[in-house]
Amino acid sequence: MSTIKTISITKNTHLYKDLSIQDTLYIEIEDINECSFEIWTSEDQTSSRAVVKISKEDFEKMIDAYRSQEN
Repeated sequence: MSTIKTISITKNTHLYKDLSIQDTLYIEIEDINECSFEIWTSEDQTSSRAVVKISKEDFEKMIDAYRSQEN
């Protein structure tokens, strides 16, 4: 039995949660047109950041689907 529960799927995004991990959501994005990933090291600490461009329409669909499944 799968522990993945889909919340929303759009043309190139999949919002889901893994039922075996509490309070965590995942967004998979396919065919990314604009994206950057950066890793910094300063004073012996490493940090990272990912920036992904997603359409407002897809984001709103994901939020609406999340809200409706929580109610």
